[in-house]
Amino acid sequence: MRHRRRHRCDQATMSQLLPLISLVLLLLPSPPVRGQWLDPESKYSGHQTEYTRPNADLDLRLDEPDIAPNPLGGPEQVFISQADHTGTAFTISWSSNRSMGSRVFYSNQPSSYDLSATGGSSSYADYTSGNLHHVTISNLTYSTRYYYRIGEGGSDDRHLVFASEFVTPPPPGPDSSIKFAIVGDLGQTYSSNVTLSHIEQSGAQYLLNVGDFSYADGYQPRWDTWGRFMTRYTSKVPMVFAYGNHEIEFDNAVDAVKPHDGFLSPNTRFSAPWQSCGAVAAIYYSLNVGPVHIISLNSYVGITKYTPQYNWLLSDLEHVDRSVTPWVIIITHVPWYNTYNAHYMEGEVVRSAVEYFARKYRVDAIFSGHVHAYERFKRLYLYEEDECAPVYITIGDGGNREGPAERFQVIPKPETSVYREPSFGYGSLEIINSSLARWQWHRNQDKGDVIADSVLIESLAGMNSCPLPPQPSQPRYDEHELLQSY
Repeated sequence: MRHRRRHRCDQATMSQLLPLISLVLLLLPSPPVRGQWLDPESKYSGHQTEYTRPNADLDLRLDEPDIAPNPLGGPEQVFISQADHTGTAFTISWSSNRSMGSRVFYSNQPSSYDLSATGGSSSYADYTSGNLHHVTISNLTYSTRYYYRIGEGGSDDRHLVFASEFVTPPPPGPDSSIKFAIVGDLGQTYSSNVTLSHIEQSGAQYLLNVGDFSYADGYQPRWDTWGRFMTRYTSKVPMVFAYGNHEIEFDNAVDAVKPHDGFLSPNTRFSAPWQSCGAVAAIYYSLNVGPVHIISLNSYVGITKYTPQYNWLLSDLEHVDRSVTPWVIIITHVPWYNTYNAHYMEGEVVRSAVEYFARKYRVDAIFSGHVHAYERFKRLYLYEEDECAPVYITIGDGGNREGPAERFQVIPKPETSVYREPSFGYGSLEIINSSLARWQWHRNQDKGDVIADSVLIESLAGMNSCPLPPQPSQPRYDEHELLQSY
């Protein structure tokens, strides 16, 4: 009997010690390792630098100032997104836990706010999410700074009024230039906070998020904390996104019969210009940002032959005018090429279905996440080098709580994989002119921003001599066998 009591006591002691043991393990330094690179003279090479591989990280504490709720229930979780196809309208989205109008005051002069626009609000069917507001302001001028204010009346209480500013993109056209920050699998850990701090200093004009935003995984209050965490940046810089597997959530109160029913939280919280490009919902869409045509694909909605996303993508690519947008990029969550053990070959169905069209229409680059690491490939088609095919870049290393992907599936590194490294960071894509762009991967090292990989990318817009690619063999489907209720 005494033995049993002592055993229960030991169990209780161990249960109290486990959190402390886990924290100690997380803080232990990892041995330095090296990234992999090609010959330094290669235009696809990275820099030979050492880094300390990060471990899995902890989510931000709920009492951290950046994610604490507004004490008076006023506006919080603020996001800006482009609301039309060309960049003259923007939607401002936010949440509030008190009754307030869906109204935004704005102007191109500081503190003026002489214009206003109204919108609407909603909340979850099975979750008290607060009021989720969306207001679109239109007829804006390109390359102009706008100041906006959320909150009715003349109150100056910072908990009842939110004020910020943003800059509209340059006009579509080959003479425009622009810089994007690109991140994936960000989450809301202390490592995520380092990544976001570096992105804030990047000077990027847009944020491209390739999926797996909050890692709420069905725990809805973590969507709120992620929204508060991001506000310091997304209230000033528009976000373009692609959905990942951690965005998949269903409303238990309704029967999910359409693809967009599977993304309850992000569809309610965020906005995208899907209507202006003929898509069915924000689950996939396209838009022009200055000289770039951006296509957001959904890895978790059907994209094989005859499906709506497949048909929409073909139509969208066919109608791109490269004299207006000489650059075409795709953002999606699951990588089509991958040499890591994590999610190896997971993108094969999508790749085999639509890679032909990415090559046919000379897409310049395809950015993905999902694998919690960085990897850059050469221009590839059907696993072989092709100067008329896209550059493939995996950028799923934003800093989430699951930690980096540390194991390689393909050893030694194939020549088609230029640079791969399991470390947290983000990327930047600077469109210099109609024919040249600079890609850089910024690693989080010792809380500093280190450019570990950099390359100049040439646009394929002028490659009119590219021959049509060979048709890949694909599985055949009968149209009547596929769900047509999208």
